[in-house]
Amino acid sequence: MLLLLLYVLFWLPWISPSTLVAIGAPGLLIAIACCVTAYRLSRDPGGPMTSVEEGTGPNSKVTERRRTEGEIELLIATKRDARKLQITEGVFDQRTRQLIYKDDAYAEIEKLRSDSKKYRNVNNVLQGVLIIGSISATAASGVSSGGGPLRWVVLGVTLAVGIASGFMGYYKYKERSFYLQQTADAIEHEWEAFEVGVGRYKYCDTEEIALKEFVEEVHRLKSEQRKRQQNLEQPPETRNTGEL
Repeated sequence: MLLLLLYVLFWLPWISPSTLVAIGAPGLLIAIACCVTAYRLSRDPGGPMTSVEEGTGPNSKVTERRRTEGEIELLIATKRDARKLQITEGVFDQRTRQLIYKDDAYAEIEKLRSDSKKYRNVNNVLQGVLIIGSISATAASGVSSGGGPLRWVVLGVTLAVGIASGFMGYYKYKERSFYLQQTADAIEHEWEAFEVGVGRYKYCDTEEIALKEFVEEVHRLKSEQRKRQQNLEQPPETRNTGEL
C-alpha cells in the first residue's frame, strides 16, 4: 500500500522534485523494511524455539528455529489422526471416547463458521455484482440507445449479471452459509449449556449422564446438517424443499 501511494505521488504534477525526494526516500526505505519484516514474520510466525529436523537421510540436519504455521498444523493433524486410530482400535473406553467427541465438537464449531463465512463472502460478491451490474446495465443502455461502443459494455455487464444470478440460484450460497452458521450456533449453545449445567443438563444427576446427552444432541445436529447439505447439492429439479 505504501509503495502504491509513493507511485501515485510520483505522477502528481504539482509536487516538486525536492518534495518527492524528501517523501520518497524515507518512504521507500520504510516500505522495503515492512516487506522484509512481513516476509520474516510469515516465515517464522512466533512461538518457542525448537529443534526442527530438516531434510531426510544422511543429508538431514537439526536447526534451532520456530515452527512455521504449516508445520504446526501438520503436527496437530498428525496427533488427531493418531488419536482417531487409537479410538478405532478400542484403546479408549466409552467415556474417554465421549470426552474426545466433546472436544472435537468445539473444533467443529470453528470449521462450520469458517465454511459459513466462505459461502457468505461468495454470496455477497455475487449479490454485489447483481446490484451494481443491474443498475449499470440500465444506465448504460439508456445512454447507448443510439448504438456505439457502449452497447458492448451493456452486453458484458448483462452477461456478468446473468452468470452471477445463475450461480446464486444453482449453488445456494446464502442457504449453505445460513445452515452452517445455524449448526455452529446450536453446537456452541449445547457446549455452553453443558459446561455451566443449564438447560437440559441441569436435570442430569451425574456428569456422565450429561455427557451422553451432549454427545447425542451434537450427533443429531451434525446429522441434520449433513442431510441439509446433501439436499442442497441435489439438482434444483430434484431438490426436496420440504427438508429445508
